[in-house]
Amino acid sequence: MYCRVLENACALLGFVYFFIRGIESVGAAGKPIWNATWTDQLKRDLFLHYDKYARPTQHYNVTTVQFGMKVYHISINELKSAVDVRAYVKMIWTDDKLKWNASNYGELNHLQVGNHEVWQPDITLLNSAGASSIEPFSDAPCHIHQTGLVICTPPTQFLAICDLDFHFWPYDTQTCSIELASWAYSGSQIELKFPIHESAAEINLIQNSEWKLIGVTKLRKVTTYECCVDEPSIRLRFNFTLKRNSTLYASVFGTPTVFIVFMNLAIFWLSPQSRERLILCSLLALIISLFLLYFTHFIPSSPRTPLIVSFYAGCLHQVTISSVISVAVLVLSGRPYCRPLPRIVKKILMGQIGKYLGLCDLIQLLHSQRPGADEDRRGTCFSESSLYPSTPLSNEPDNEDKENMIASSSRTSQLEWTLAATAIDRISFLIFCFVFSVMGITCMS
Repeated sequence: MYCRVLENACALLGFVYFFIRGIESVGAAGKPIWNATWTDQLKRDLFLHYDKYARPTQHYNVTTVQFGMKVYHISINELKSAVDVRAYVKMIWTDDKLKWNASNYGELNHLQVGNHEVWQPDITLLNSAGASSIEPFSDAPCHIHQTGLVICTPPTQFLAICDLDFHFWPYDTQTCSIELASWAYSGSQIELKFPIHESAAEINLIQNSEWKLIGVTKLRKVTTYECCVDEPSIRLRFNFTLKRNSTLYASVFGTPTVFIVFMNLAIFWLSPQSRERLILCSLLALIISLFLLYFTHFIPSSPRTPLIVSFYAGCLHQVTISSVISVAVLVLSGRPYCRPLPRIVKKILMGQIGKYLGLCDLIQLLHSQRPGADEDRRGTCFSESSLYPSTPLSNEPDNEDKENMIASSSRTSQLEWTLAATAIDRISFLIFCFVFSVMGITCMS
């Protein structure tokens, strides 16, 4: 009885053995088993013992990685001093462990897998302002060919530190770069190259209202250090030149400068006795201060002060000086003076200089205050014989009341000091015109 049971068991084991061998023979004959496809079988054979953390070649060989990208959006984060580049990265290399014969897999010569399933070069953004490595927005697949050629094209965001210069803001042009290299491997293990037949990064930009990309250059830099002569460092550098769209800023910040300059100059054409000029100076100082306060929050700090900020600061200085001059002129022309204007000053102002400064009306008014002046020459702006008689007050009537003479002399003295105050205004106007012209040329150059 025991012999019969043993015989049945042996027969059953033999049946199982030959059944398994039959299944293996069917699979070896080139026919897929169960519901598996050629793709399933190929992936099982390729990744059964595949280590995605090991470089896919012998340690003495070099893995050549071609790196390119297609930029579709770029902007600058001014507050963080960083450039934000959105691009489709394209990396190509050969994986010796992912080669197969297409004839053994139903002529399957192409395979698509997740990027987390295969080895990828550890290309790192060296001047990163955020994430330190390439991180795709999604799990973008990689394409593998039977020759072991691997192509990965993940959409990527680079946030790189950029040295910004706002000296010519808002007409500034910034040059920012992203620098890439392998973090763990030297150039003797991973050789980074740009794609063949590609002069620069491909550009397919979505329009940016703030910045306009005007140029892209690339540079491959190989550095060898004394300590590691056989292990060079290979870096890929992309340089982006961007120009700011300054139309809006020119309207918002450029137009008020015209108003500020003209109002500052108009102060010197108001009457010396006008107190409204002090009010105008105060309003201009308030407006300029608000602009400067806005600039401190809107424009980040820069090694060089923006020219537009320097211009507004210069305008504030000019308004301050205008206020001081206005107070001085108001004091000179508003107080009664018993002492006349010094003769040398009066002679200069009532001569050719007075004519060029536009003081003819005041000179004629002063001339009319002298009863003994020559009526035929009263219409001229300067007449030394009539303005400066050799014996002043010699023609005054003997019976003239003394008090009237003192009052008339006081009015004449006050008018002379008004003439001096007006001359100060005219000279200040010319000086300010020159200063504003220099400031404008400096900011526009």
